[in-house]
Amino acid sequence: MLCLVLVALGSARAQQEETYTWQNFVDEISDDEYAEEQGWAESMEELAILSAHPLDINTATREQLDEIPFLDEGQIEEIHAYVFRHRGMRSLSELMAIPSIDYRTRRFLSLFLRADPAVFERKDTLNLKTLLRHSQHELLTRLDVPLYYRAGYSYPPRAGGYAGLPLYHRIRYQASSLNHLSLGLSAEKDQGEPFHRNRGWDHYGIYLLVRNMGCLRTAVLGDYKLGFGEGLVVNTGFSAGKGSLMNRPSQGIRAHRGTDEVNFLRGGAATFKVKQLDISAWASHRQLDATLGRDGTVTTLLTSGLHRTASELNRKGNLGSTVAGANLTWRDRGFHLGLTGYFQRYSKPLSPGSAPYRRIYPRGRNFGVTGINYGYTHLWFSLSGETAYSMGQQGRGGIATLNRAIWKISPQCTLSGSFRFYSYKFSSFYASALSENSRVQNESAATVRLDANPADRLFLTLYADFFYNPWPRYTLTHSSRGQEVTANASYALGRANSFSLRYQLKRKERSNQMQLHNRLRVGYTRQQGAHWQLQSYLHLHAVDTSRGLGWALSQRAKGQWGRGGFSALLAYFHTPDYDTRLYHYEPLLTHMFRFPSLYGRGVRFAAAARYALWQGRLVLEALYNLTRYTDRKSQSSGMQEIRSPWKQDVSVQLRLVI
Repeated sequence: MLCLVLVALGSARAQQEETYTWQNFVDEISDDEYAEEQGWAESMEELAILSAHPLDINTATREQLDEIPFLDEGQIEEIHAYVFRHRGMRSLSELMAIPSIDYRTRRFLSLFLRADPAVFERKDTLNLKTLLRHSQHELLTRLDVPLYYRAGYSYPPRAGGYAGLPLYHRIRYQASSLNHLSLGLSAEKDQGEPFHRNRGWDHYGIYLLVRNMGCLRTAVLGDYKLGFGEGLVVNTGFSAGKGSLMNRPSQGIRAHRGTDEVNFLRGGAATFKVKQLDISAWASHRQLDATLGRDGTVTTLLTSGLHRTASELNRKGNLGSTVAGANLTWRDRGFHLGLTGYFQRYSKPLSPGSAPYRRIYPRGRNFGVTGINYGYTHLWFSLSGETAYSMGQQGRGGIATLNRAIWKISPQCTLSGSFRFYSYKFSSFYASALSENSRVQNESAATVRLDANPADRLFLTLYADFFYNPWPRYTLTHSSRGQEVTANASYALGRANSFSLRYQLKRKERSNQMQLHNRLRVGYTRQQGAHWQLQSYLHLHAVDTSRGLGWALSQRAKGQWGRGGFSALLAYFHTPDYDTRLYHYEPLLTHMFRFPSLYGRGVRFAAAARYALWQGRLVLEALYNLTRYTDRKSQSSGMQEIRSPWKQDVSVQLRLVI
C-alpha cells in the first residue's frame, strides 16, 4: 500500500532510468536454497567489498577481471581488445559496443567497474615516489550491540557459558596505490568471544599484494585465496548455487579481504607470466580448529570460527595444516590448458568415524590432488572442463570431472550444459565447484540452462539439474537421486517499473523420505524520481511433508539525497515449520552481507542510514534490526537461547578514506 501511495503521489511525469544498486544485484542472483551455505555468504561479502572499490576498466588486468565471476574468458578478451584498440573507455556506456555483453551484464558491471580516461594522460614513472603520491588509505571499524541476552552469558565459562562480552567488533585498514600495490590489516571478535584470553581480538588477518611488476603478474604475502580451472583441485574463491548467474570459480591468486576465518590460505603465492605461459606457486601453513578423539586423532574439522566457550577455545588451533602447490596455464588464440596440483600434510591424522556417510571422508595425514583443465573459447561458442585425481594416505584414489559447453545462439540467447562426475573416493579439502552438495564428492549430474532476452528488457533464465548420489548421504541409508527445475524472469515496464519472478521445483530425499519443494518469489520495483526506490516482494515455500504453506510479504524503501541516504525493510512471515523457512536480503552496512532465514510467525524490520562528511571521505553508518515472534516466547536453544519473543540489534560503522 505504501508503494502504491508513493507511486500515485509521484504521478511519474519525469520518470528516470532505474538506478542499479547492490540490492538489485543480490535480488537477481540470490538463490534461497543455498543461502545458508557458508561459502556462498562469504563469496557475496567479497563481492560487496569489490563493489565498494570498483576496478578501473582501463587498467584492470585479466586476473582482476577474473575476480568478477559472471564474466567469461571471451568477454574479458573482448574488453581488453576494445580498451587497447580505442585507447581506453571514457565511460562504461561504451560497453554497448561489445556484442557479447548484454544489457543485464552491463548493469552488473556498473557495480564493479569504473572508467577513468585520465589514467592515459599520466606520464608518471613507476617508482616508490609515484606509488606514495597516488596511494589511498581506508580505515573501517564496526561495532554490533545486541539488545537482548542469550543464555550462554548467564553461566560462568567453567559451566559451559560464554567467556566474553556479547559484542561484535571488527577493524580493518587497507592501503592501495594505482594498480600495483595493496596492503591490508584486519582484526575481528565475534559475540561471546573473550578479549583478554585471546590476547586481543580473536582473529587477525594481514596481506601484502603486488601486481604488474614486469613479468610478475601477482604476488601475495599473508592471507590469500586461490582459484584455478573449474575448482575441482583448488577454489577458495567464489562459490554459488547452481541457479546463480555466477557459477564460474574465481581464477588465479588474490588477497583475502573478507571476514572468513576458515576458507583461505596463509603464507605466500605468486604468478609469473612468460609469453603465453602463466606459472603460479603457493605455500601455506595454518592452525585449524578441530575436535580430537581420545586417541588424539581428528574426528571433525570445525568451520564456524567461533571461540566463545571453554570447549570451543580448547579446540582452537589444535591442528596444523601445511600445503604447497603449483599451477601452469597456457593460453593462445582462444585455447587454454592448465595443470594444477598440491600436497597437504596435517599434524595429526584424520579419523572421521564409522557412520555410513562418514566412511568416504578422507583419512590419514598426507593428501595430494592433481588436475588438468582445458578449454576453447570462440566468439559464440566455448568448451571447458577439468579432470582431477586425488590420492589419500591409504592409497585410495578417486576421480572427478566437470565439463561445460556454452553456445551463444544469438546476442539475445545463450544455451549451456554441463556434466559432472565426482567419485565417492575423490576428496580435495580446497575444492569448490558446481555441485548439489557442499562437498565435491559422491555425485553424478547433468545440467542444462537457457539464458534469453526475447524482448526488450525481458530476461529469462531456465535451468534443470538431474543428480544422483551413489553413497548414502547424511540422514540416509541408501543411494539417492533428485531433480531441480528453476525459472527466473525479470521485466522492466518503462523506465521506472520492473517485475521479477522466480520459481523452483525440487525433489530430494531427506531422512529416507522424498521431499517435494515448491518455491516462488514475486517482486515489484519502482524507481520514484532520482532519489527513491521501492520494492515489494511475496515469498512462498511449500513442502509436501509439511503441515502447510510458508509465506512472507515484505516492503523495502530506499532514499538517497545529498550526502545522506537510508534504506528500510518491513516483512511479515508465516511458516508452519523449519522446512518451509524463507530467506530475504535486508538493508546492511557497507562491506557487510547477510541473508537471514525466517520461520515461524512474526515481523522483521531493518533500517540502515548513512551520512558522508569531508567530501565523502568520512562515512558514518548505523543499522537497526528487530524481530518479533508471535508464535513463541523464546528463541533458539541451548546457550544461544533468547528468553523473549523480541530480538533487537544495533550496529554502527565508521569508514574513513584518505
